[in-house]
Amino acid sequence: MEALEQNERAPTGSQWLPFDGGIPPFIDIPEGRAAITKALQETSSHLSNKEIGPFAKPGWLKDLFEWIETRLDATGLRITGAIRQLNASSTFSLIRLETTGPAIWFKATGEPNLHELPISLSLARLFPEYVPAILGVHPTWNGWLSQEALGMTLGDLAESLVWERVAGDLARLQIASVGNCAELLASGCKDRRLPKLIELIDPFLSRMTDLMAAQEKRPPEPLTGSNLAFLRQRLKEACSLLQEFRLPETLAHTDFNPGNILVSPTRCCFLDWAEGCVSHPFITFEYLREHARRRLCQDNALVERIAVAYLRHWRPFVFPDALMQATAFSPLVAVFVTAIAGKTWRSIDPTQDTRLAGYFRSLTRRMFREATEMAGRSERCLN
Repeated sequence: MEALEQNERAPTGSQWLPFDGGIPPFIDIPEGRAAITKALQETSSHLSNKEIGPFAKPGWLKDLFEWIETRLDATGLRITGAIRQLNASSTFSLIRLETTGPAIWFKATGEPNLHELPISLSLARLFPEYVPAILGVHPTWNGWLSQEALGMTLGDLAESLVWERVAGDLARLQIASVGNCAELLASGCKDRRLPKLIELIDPFLSRMTDLMAAQEKRPPEPLTGSNLAFLRQRLKEACSLLQEFRLPETLAHTDFNPGNILVSPTRCCFLDWAEGCVSHPFITFEYLREHARRRLCQDNALVERIAVAYLRHWRPFVFPDALMQATAFSPLVAVFVTAIAGKTWRSIDPTQDTRLAGYFRSLTRRMFREATEMAGRSERCLN
């Protein structure tokens, strides 16, 4: 494909011949021959390598269709042949297939997302009204087949009432997960509970100290040692205060964005749980609120209505004052959870990957701003 694109950009004077069944024109150029040779070599390597992922082996698509047909027998559905592949590698696959009824999706994940399958199975069993129905599991490929959930993505919708519905359904899902956290952790959800977060504050900020010292491009100015010490104190304070309010830990989603949320007239459906975790419930809501600010053009009144729609479900758990104070501390913690979501921050070399180092510095600056504003928000909640 790369060779084709290069040839399509050739000068006007290039010789073009219609394909008459002989050698395709793009093969008769050095780039085309090299691309075909490489593809054949890779195919030969895959055939002889038993460790290669399933989607690098010739014939896997035929095997997939046969497997899907056996899963669909009980439903009476048949594949119509219209398919669309959205993600592909030797161990990952995401395909939408149209049927004689609702469309279906096949998804398979490899390292580092092997846990997404058991998480998805647990959620489909525990909370079927909030996630797509699973029609079959392919253990060998770490894949599963699910029915397409109806609706539009939240990112395509700007009506405040729709966002309020999503906020309310998020709260209801989280409340339904209370008491299931041990099972969710066993299924592969990451442990982002507050005690675990507190343990990571010191090592994370020590690493950010190194990244700030390695910053060459200015502005912005790197945070100083005293800035980071202040941030360390406020992060620990925020986590400790959230613990004191004794809201239950629940199912959470650290990639909770409008593209992962489908809205129909009857329900909201939450997708893509590779970043599923167990954490303080307000962390996930902070991601929704941040997206609402951006999507709704910073309309504070509308964003406040979304917050009210979410928080009213938590009133039976804590006193109103504590509820409002918790919302003052959770934005800072939410940014921290984003920063430590993977393991990259532990091993990044700022001299080799300057862009990624800049990303973590940017998150740390955002945390510093949130820490600075946290006191003001807390005081407003108390008044």
